[in-house]
Amino acid sequence: MEIVPNSLDGEAWMALLEKVAVALGKDGSPVRLCLIGSAACLFGGMEGRTSRDLDVWRPASDYDRLELKAAIEAAGLLFDPKSSLEPDRPYLQIVDPGLTQLGPFEPVLVERLGRLFIFRPPIENLIAAKLIRADARDLGDIRFLLDTHRPSSDTIRGIIASLEPAARERALENLVYLDILKS
Repeated sequence: MEIVPNSLDGEAWMALLEKVAVALGKDGSPVRLCLIGSAACLFGGMEGRTSRDLDVWRPASDYDRLELKAAIEAAGLLFDPKSSLEPDRPYLQIVDPGLTQLGPFEPVLVERLGRLFIFRPPIENLIAAKLIRADARDLGDIRFLLDTHRPSSDTIRGIIASLEPAARERALENLVYLDILKS
């Protein structure tokens, strides 16, 4: 097992995903992972953006858990740690709806690596989700996504309206950041 750096940029994460794809082998069903959180920024070339983890949105992903776990670990990552983290090992985290809300969406293909298909939600959904928490890192990500993709504010507002009440309320309170960050 190879030990990898603690926090990785998009290029380093892509290299690890290539190792995961090789570990999956050529035979078998496609493995679909829908990455949320920082992935669009990491793979979109956001300068200086790193992450210790990749978040996989379970509802938009399709994989065999045992096969994926073996491939992730073969690449030197932790797979879906629930109780404790090793401070020097990045990890892949499986995320279910709950505190994280994205609204409805069709996944967007980012990359195909053999049987491994990497997807992400549309940019508008990612921004809506980041407006729920709106911490300093989220706001930096939102600014990058706004500047890079020029998403529709009306679409973002529509997605926020589709969120569960508690998440919708927090995102609506933070909508002011959209106008501030667009300028």
